[in-house]
Amino acid sequence: MRRAALLLLLFTGCGSPATIPLLGVAGAPVTLTPRPEVPLEVVTRSTGIRDPLPVEGAGVAYGDVETALGHSISTAAVPWADAHRAQRPEGWQLFVELIDAEASHHEGRLVVTLGVRATLRTRVGRRYLAQTQAQCRQSSVVPAGDGAGVVYSCMSQLSRDLAGWLGAVEP
Repeated sequence: MRRAALLLLLFTGCGSPATIPLLGVAGAPVTLTPRPEVPLEVVTRSTGIRDPLPVEGAGVAYGDVETALGHSISTAAVPWADAHRAQRPEGWQLFVELIDAEASHHEGRLVVTLGVRATLRTRVGRRYLAQTQAQCRQSSVVPAGDGAGVVYSCMSQLSRDLAGWLGAVEP
């Protein structure tokens, strides 16, 4: 009995990485229903990536990756959406698939890589308008558990790249 309890303890929790939530306890507001006054609906999905994102070579993982990325992209795309509001009063949908997510910590350096595929559609009827892919890679000499800024920096780069791409799309 004692041996079974020891084995259970070893396989539950001892080897699990500490999860560092990218969003605070209160978090950013999440709107589940598209609202007409918001011209661009950003929908994120993870495709074959782990969330929380484990940091290879360290005992930590970063959580809320998909949600934090969605908020970052939404914020970066506001100027485009506002500028094109009159062209499509019912709005657009930007569907963003997180298709690559890796993090590693080696010799004191945290390296984060994220990759997305983004598809712009009309909100009503979901008519395809355009598609692109984007990737970022950021690194910094920080302890693995103090790397939220590195993750956010990568997300910010991706978000700016997608906002720039939207600027070139003819809606």
